[in-house]
Amino acid sequence: MKLKSQPEDFIVVEENQVAWDEGGAFAVYRVTKTSLNTLDVVNAMVDALDTTRSRISYSGLKDRHAYTEQIVTVLHGPRRSVGGENWKAEYAGRAKSPVKPATLIGNRFTITMRAVRQDEVAGIREIIERVRVTGVPNYFDDQRFGSARHGQGFFARSAVRGEWEEALRLTIGCPARKDSARDKRARSMIRDNWGKWPKLAKELPWTHERAIVQYLVEHPGDYHGACNRVDRHLMGLMLVAYQSWLWNQVAAEYLREKVKSIEELQYSRGTFVYPLALTPEESADIHSRDFPVPCHRTEWKNADERARFERLLAREGLTIEKFKVDLDKHTFRAFRRPLMLRPGGLSIGGFEPDPMNQGLLHFRLNFSLPRGSFATILIKSIQRRKMVEGEEDADGEDSGE
Repeated sequence: MKLKSQPEDFIVVEENQVAWDEGGAFAVYRVTKTSLNTLDVVNAMVDALDTTRSRISYSGLKDRHAYTEQIVTVLHGPRRSVGGENWKAEYAGRAKSPVKPATLIGNRFTITMRAVRQDEVAGIREIIERVRVTGVPNYFDDQRFGSARHGQGFFARSAVRGEWEEALRLTIGCPARKDSARDKRARSMIRDNWGKWPKLAKELPWTHERAIVQYLVEHPGDYHGACNRVDRHLMGLMLVAYQSWLWNQVAAEYLREKVKSIEELQYSRGTFVYPLALTPEESADIHSRDFPVPCHRTEWKNADERARFERLLAREGLTIEKFKVDLDKHTFRAFRRPLMLRPGGLSIGGFEPDPMNQGLLHFRLNFSLPRGSFATILIKSIQRRKMVEGEEDADGEDSGE
């Protein structure tokens, strides 16, 4: 069974609360794209609209390997549509305020699964019916973990420990399998010449990494200061990535402890636990449960949830009280996340001959998810194994978030 054989096999349509107002200062654009990430399109819009990056707002990052539609607002943007290769920003009207993560309602998905064997059909239908009853765990999926999902460490773990050189190395000196060609070249060069900052400052193209290297030329050994110069958006992703992994660990442990009938599936950073069946008591418990992501500002509902994170952090050599980062403009976010979710409008189409895989079948899934949830968590429960090469990757983005 294959996912994302082509971008059109993974369609994501954002549902957003736009403060429509024809006299508003913000131009609203309906942006569609394929084979590009959201930041690629935003950078292209800066040039096409003759504006600045600070005037452009969006609610979330959308998968590169998909056909996606989302809302982007531009302060004092023009009343015209623009576009380029694999993207289009269609002018849709005005708004009195920008879109942002808080205005995102969720996402609607249309996903095509290919290369399905006839003997898999009954099992797939059974899983869909099961998910309608049990729901699925609300895990953060592989794409949330950035380069850490390729076997590298978490920036935030090193930062909390005050290991700033290692934290910086993980950020700019560790090329990953799924990096873009540009990023892979730059990070490979930095890895191979670590500490040779004057040499790197001369040889690197002018990139975000080079600006950090130049800082180290001028401030030798100040890896803490260099980390403070990491791109603000990237820093936010790296901090929440570690919190998200810790949340996953506690969620899986809780389901393993509280649900008798489970299935365990491996992912890049550990094991997902899925319920296969629920008693009324189990269902009432897990569907009413939420957990926080940990940090020193977390407000705990009870002693049990705090103890669960304390045990996990102890294995990481950390404590709740010390779980904070010494950075000038960045800190851990404190938020809670429901343990389980039920995909809205979950439906499955017919199984038909797959034109891309002779002798096999394909089918379509339709469903919606609230903001911050990952469509691939549902897909993995259907495939019952790790997705084949390339399917889980979203270049560090939150797929559909």
